[in-house]
Amino acid sequence: MLKSKYPNFGFVTFTDELKTNTAKMKLLYYIPLLCVTLMFSLQSCDETTDVPVDFGYDYFPLEVGKYMVYEVDSVVYDITTGSSSITTNTIQVREEITNSFVDNEGRTVFRLERSERQDAASPWSVRDVWTTAVTDRQAERVEENLRFIKLVFPVSTETTPWNGNKFIDETTVISVAGESISVFKNWLYEYRTTGESVEVNGELYSDVTTVYQADEENLIELRLSKEQYARGVGMIYREMKILDTQCIAPCETMTWEEKAEKGFIVRQTLVEYN
Repeated sequence: MLKSKYPNFGFVTFTDELKTNTAKMKLLYYIPLLCVTLMFSLQSCDETTDVPVDFGYDYFPLEVGKYMVYEVDSVVYDITTGSSSITTNTIQVREEITNSFVDNEGRTVFRLERSERQDAASPWSVRDVWTTAVTDRQAERVEENLRFIKLVFPVSTETTPWNGNKFIDETTVISVAGESISVFKNWLYEYRTTGESVEVNGELYSDVTTVYQADEENLIELRLSKEQYARGVGMIYREMKILDTQCIAPCETMTWEEKAEKGFIVRQTLVEYN
């Protein structure tokens, strides 16, 4: 009987050990390849997940020289004469950013000059100077010394509703046709829609977000306020219905436009911009 020339230590022969070493060498050969593959795989994952967030800052563009012209239709309900009367009016409003400065909070604030005229044939007359600013979190406007948070970022229907009137006392009373109106009761801002196509004054805007600032009513009060912003343009439409009535049972089937005794309706439509 011939004996193997290779020694046998226990149950493992030299041949078995050689096979094992060969397998280890193959494994050592593949480990670097596996590492390289894993490295590229992780890098690929990083590339697909590292997508910049679209905050929607361009829904509220600000720069010196920018202007927007609106047609403003208003309806005012007046009961000071003892019976309700309705006054309607249409004017044009031009908003132009004429300057900018840094405020005490370190923000760049833009000076907004507002002019009015009765129609396209009339000259502009400056009526107000407001201010507006955008930070990384929100867009603000100060109108008649009232500071509004118009938008919060990111602009998305997934964004939590916000108190856009946090700097305003909701019990603030405004005089309308000699009557006191609590305009800002129960306002809560929210994005209802984004990315929609909307036609305003014959022009189609392809990416519009709609902000509802108030949408509340009861038997004696209606508070509805909404604004629409087009990407790269700014606000293209605004509607406010601030109406009160004491006519309840007899006016049950009437619309608010029919039964309102005091308050106002304003519709602001963009007609020109640069």
